[in-house]
Amino acid sequence: METDKTYIDTRKLFNFSLIGIGLIFLLDFNINTVDILPDIIGLVFISAGIGKIYYISEDFSKAKKNINIFSAVASIKLIWNILYIVLELKRLDSSWILLFASLFSGFEFILSMIILTDIFKGFESFFQLGDRMAHAKKSDYILKMLKTFFILKFILALFVQIPVLITDTTWDNLSVLFDAYLNASVAQNLLLTPCFILQTLIGLFILSFFLPFFFDVGKDKNLYDFIKSKINNTLISDNFFILKQTINYSFIFFMIACVFFIDLQIDNINFLPDFFICVILLSGIYKILKTHPEMKNKRLNLYLVVNIFISVIAYITGTFYRIKAAKSFIGENVGILMFLKLSSVISFHISVIAFFLIFIEFYSFVKDFQRKHLEFSVRYLNKYLTVSEKNVDKNRNKIMIIAAAAFCVKTISTVLPQSGIVLFFHSLILVAFVFFIVKWLYGIRESVYSYYN
Repeated sequence: METDKTYIDTRKLFNFSLIGIGLIFLLDFNINTVDILPDIIGLVFISAGIGKIYYISEDFSKAKKNINIFSAVASIKLIWNILYIVLELKRLDSSWILLFASLFSGFEFILSMIILTDIFKGFESFFQLGDRMAHAKKSDYILKMLKTFFILKFILALFVQIPVLITDTTWDNLSVLFDAYLNASVAQNLLLTPCFILQTLIGLFILSFFLPFFFDVGKDKNLYDFIKSKINNTLISDNFFILKQTINYSFIFFMIACVFFIDLQIDNINFLPDFFICVILLSGIYKILKTHPEMKNKRLNLYLVVNIFISVIAYITGTFYRIKAAKSFIGENVGILMFLKLSSVISFHISVIAFFLIFIEFYSFVKDFQRKHLEFSVRYLNKYLTVSEKNVDKNRNKIMIIAAAAFCVKTISTVLPQSGIVLFFHSLILVAFVFFIVKWLYGIRESVYSYYN
């Protein structure tokens, strides 16, 4: 009965309305490298809308994988947008702008078309099985409209960049011909407004069709119950399906958190803040605790929460001390500058020490998790394991020594120059350590998987 209750609860399984909302962000009512509606937000909505449908649909499963690829591209584009605006990369050579515009437009176009095709194929199979032919007819022409829009969007994005390809000599001749000063920048500005208006109007027109469609499908209770029953049957038939999904998501969070241990500085700004380690680790731990509440580690949680605040202080004070804008704002007030430096150095060192304590507790948490599943598989599944496989802590001392060395290297970053060979080797050591830990986590995840195979 408890199992039933877990599965029947609800709207968390999937939500077609969210897919429609997510597509709004992919329409992009702009034509340039700057994205007014970040794609990553739309992809989060679409992924949440698909929910657990990909358990039972190969088409939605493909869409989910391609959404993950698109998310990586969208993240790079978002970082580019931030750099483009904040660091005034608008001064870059126009050929670079053309390159980035072409790359982003090309990736977005291909991935959008693939994801749309997969989603609507999945819809079609459900509509046919659920006897929803009215929805099926609408989905067919809405898919065609969306594809047409994305083709148009791709063409317009490149069309605005065409003036960059024209030589200066040609622009001089055109200026004489039309008795007006013309160059690539002027021509782009002339093209930008009509292309923007055209894309926006067509986008709004298509929006008025597909958004009501997704809302109607999302409100179809019979269709929802039909799909939900198929998902529940799949989940119930595989006793360890949810467990494996939880392990997979949790360890992905853990591996992503490791990346933020590297100090990636561009123009004196660290684009991989340490405090994200704590936030992402907490997310992964929360996933595990949902299915293993008895594994709660109070010390680990306390260290993570406290270190969020310490590392945020270290990041803010360190950034303000380093960036030229802060120095010019402070002017000749050396006292404030020294206070910022002292605060950043002290808080940074405290933060690194806290991270080492977190690592020790996290190591124990992960090993307890592995040991718990190992014991379950041996006791209840009669899994045969060798003595070596049962000794999950055999490399503990080696890992702790490597971690201690890496954290020591991390602490000296405050006294290193901002560029040069020394900083390169410092970053190289941190990258090597992150690679080592990610490999270690991946090995543990595969070991736990093997206990159920």
